[in-house]
Amino acid sequence: MNDINFKQQTFSLDHVFFDGLLDKLAEYAQQIRQLVGNQRVIEDDKSCDSSACVHIIHSGRIYSSFDNQAHFYEAMAIYNGKIWALGSLEEVKHRVYQSGFIATFYCLREEEVVMPGFIEPHCHLITSSILQQWFHFGPFGFGCQKSQFMSQYDLSYIVRSVMYLEKGIPKDDWLLGYGLYSQLLLNNEVKTYRDIFRMLTKVNTHKPLVIFDAAKPFAFVNYAVLEKVHKYLVRQHYTITKLDFYRMVEGQGGLVDEQLLWLLEVLPEHQLKQYCTHLFNFTDQLLSHAKGQGVTHLGVVDSHPVALDLLDTYLQKQTEIHVVNATSKWMNEQSNTCSDLPDIDSYKAVIGNSIALNIGEVGYLGFEWVQSYHGQSTLQPCQTLIKQGMNVCLQSGFPLLPLSPLRSAQQAISREMEYAPHCYMTKERVLGAEQCFTRLQSLKSISISAAVHLKISNQAGCLAEGQHANYVVLSADPLHCKNKDLREIKVVNSAIN
Repeated sequence: MNDINFKQQTFSLDHVFFDGLLDKLAEYAQQIRQLVGNQRVIEDDKSCDSSACVHIIHSGRIYSSFDNQAHFYEAMAIYNGKIWALGSLEEVKHRVYQSGFIATFYCLREEEVVMPGFIEPHCHLITSSILQQWFHFGPFGFGCQKSQFMSQYDLSYIVRSVMYLEKGIPKDDWLLGYGLYSQLLLNNEVKTYRDIFRMLTKVNTHKPLVIFDAAKPFAFVNYAVLEKVHKYLVRQHYTITKLDFYRMVEGQGGLVDEQLLWLLEVLPEHQLKQYCTHLFNFTDQLLSHAKGQGVTHLGVVDSHPVALDLLDTYLQKQTEIHVVNATSKWMNEQSNTCSDLPDIDSYKAVIGNSIALNIGEVGYLGFEWVQSYHGQSTLQPCQTLIKQGMNVCLQSGFPLLPLSPLRSAQQAISREMEYAPHCYMTKERVLGAEQCFTRLQSLKSISISAAVHLKISNQAGCLAEGQHANYVVLSADPLHCKNKDLREIKVVNSAIN
């Protein structure tokens, strides 16, 4: 446990700003509860009406589990949402017909494989659903769904994005964004946060503009926002002139840490209400996207009372994937061990002897880590933790990073700093080569290890007779493709039972 790095490398969604935002939304929570009845309900798959119908997937590798080796079969029979038989096609067919079942067949294409459904162990579902109503200013597109790092991610891209997006926003709305990787924008011309602030304040828009940083509690704002904030401070009897206030923010390059709470006092009420009105629609979209990425189980770590209340309301309806309350498991573990760890994101990633690492920090914040002094500590020391007896699984780092278990698996194998100067050679881009996962370890970390982390290994993480059939069909074999192609494998289908 000594090598676990608890230094938060991203703007934690447990920060006091997000607590304040949820407090603000509390007054609209009752309206959300009334909308639950209108939400879409996912019906069970009834493609086979007969109660004696078995679905057989065959003619390819069906990976049942990953440990020191990969275990696979030729065929899998599914009955009533559970895995009924695994083995060769002839063995499975014999068992099915001997039992008097009717069978339907799905023949895998030559390159397709089946494996246990991916498990995303760490996600702030409610807060992420709010942020999905903002714009993502990171290097992954406005919806944070691109698997590859944007090659032309610079300050001019941010400025052009602001000018483009503000045209489609209602007249009285603010332009709100998050996930701006300011460290990736710094170069010979842009040397400090103040340079980014100055450039954004020059954008020709009268709309209030707020863009939150990805790496720390910091917000870039324009003068339309500062004017409203200063008026609020005057009403609260702060003795600071408008000029001195502007100079203070200009010197910082934006609003910092608890100063972010001032924004909550001046955000338009109608916009806050709008976030609540559309919250569950965006939650639906988020889970649908997760399913498209092969996720069958999502561990949620929301802990704010308002978020928990909204989550309970949302889960009254059938969801598109399994939602697992990781917060309660974390709290139970702390209670059992008499631990008193703070309720912040980096600590909630540890449940007992298990940890969910955000390996994306190596890819996108690794170069910043290298440039800073951290003594003997290692950023996300995967192999060291395993040697210490920890169960290590991977989280995507959503919503600041794309929700993609295969991307996480690929980054754990390569540990490549995807953002580093071009002068860095291939080997120099690898941050801690001795910590790289093997291919088997990476696939294990997004399946059975994540199930162990969430304490659901008896129902997910592997394919075994008698267990629920939660699996994905992939367009290529993740064990035998090139490392760089792993994140590009497509999810052909995913089954949730």
